Amino acid sequence: MKSTIKFLSLSSWIALITLVLINYSCNKDDDNGGLEGDTIGGIILAPDGSTPIAGATVYVPQSVKSSTKLNSDLFAVDCSEPDEAYIAYTCTDYDGSFELNISQVSQSSFTLRIAKGSFIKDYIIDLNTSDNNLGNLTLPSDPSEGAGNFALVTGSYDRMEDILAKLGMGEINSDYQLIPGTEKFDIYDGAYSFDFDYPLFEVIFTIDPSTGNPLIDNYDMVFINCGNSYEYEILADADKISILRQYVNDGGKLYITDLSYDFVEQVFPEYIDFYGSDEVTDTEAEEMDVAQIGDYSITSNATINDNQLLSWLKTVACQGGSCLNSDNTVHIAGFLSGWALINGAHPAKSSDVKIWITGPVSWYDWYLEDGEGSGSKPLTVSFNFGLGKVLYTSYHTEEENPSSGFWPQERILQYLVFEL
Repeated sequence: MKSTIKFLSLSSWIALITLVLINYSCNKDDDNGGLEGDTIGGIILAPDGSTPIAGATVYVPQSVKSSTKLNSDLFAVDCSEPDEAYIAYTCTDYDGSFELNISQVSQSSFTLRIAKGSFIKDYIIDLNTSDNNLGNLTLPSDPSEGAGNFALVTGSYDRMEDILAKLGMGEINSDYQLIPGTEKFDIYDGAYSFDFDYPLFEVIFTIDPSTGNPLIDNYDMVFINCGNSYEYEILADADKISILRQYVNDGGKLYITDLSYDFVEQVFPEYIDFYGSDEVTDTEAEEMDVAQIGDYSITSNATINDNQLLSWLKTVACQGGSCLNSDNTVHIAGFLSGWALINGAHPAKSSDVKIWITGPVSWYDWYLEDGEGSGSKPLTVSFNFGLGKVLYTSYHTEEENPSSGFWPQERILQYLVFEL
């Protein structure tokens, strides 16, 4: 059989080569997630490897300052500009995703740094061996690797330790609670927790011989759970109050829930107006426990006053499905009898106090004939003090109804860990 060889014309060859190049280009874009050559991207997650981190700062640091600094013109989510010299930076979106312009990065191998709250993590990026789409990048769980160095004080009615564990900073048991000994943070006994060998809360105020400073200064953040058994003893000591104020002033962070509110009222009385006597001035502390008048077992469909938190809640799942009601309120439950009531910020500090959540609640003061009331009140507040921050929330974890995931209010508590 005689074979026939056909030759393509020049125009046909050009068309064929063009088709191949287009196909290659499309495949290359698919491999990089649609990112161009001067852009890298990925998704930043909490230490649990699944919770997206919104508003994280993603940047390429450099040793000397440069007049050239790259960042997006508009960020969907605000984040802090790096506090060190950098070539380029951007912010993660509500779902943890980011895209970073690296056109001014001269090396194919460089450091990508991620910073959010008390967490920081470096990744070495080599574009010779990796795609522009970096995939999932996880924040560390261990302080030795860049996680925050946290201390947690146990409480009788709250378990923020379980929130931290489910965030990847510990392991949970079949009751969805922290397995003692697996935590990546230090625990102090604040509730007569004699089942475990935790140092007493007061130890955190003692002097660390290696530094000459109170032991609390070694921590980025201290969590004080609801129901502290030592608050009268500690808050009657002017030296300990001074240590707490100095700790925050120097950059420390306090995360305080419900009945432990006196660690805000007695230490920083000038900021938050808790329920109490009108005769007490804004700079004086009220009598201890006077604000503990909240009604038992109420629920509140609360309003989220922070748009970034609201948008983030739309990207994550909660126990039972959506974290939000159909009207974008959030269902908060688990209020104990006598939870602490906030009226608002003191007028002189109103611009310094952030009110994250407000909601309809009810209360009753047993010592007053007309002490019954209801209305919308702040439920989560924070303020800066010196270089540090204080956060307080009237509600806490669903301690009596633990779950493998997060109840809506626990998602908020989880989110706020990264906001301090």
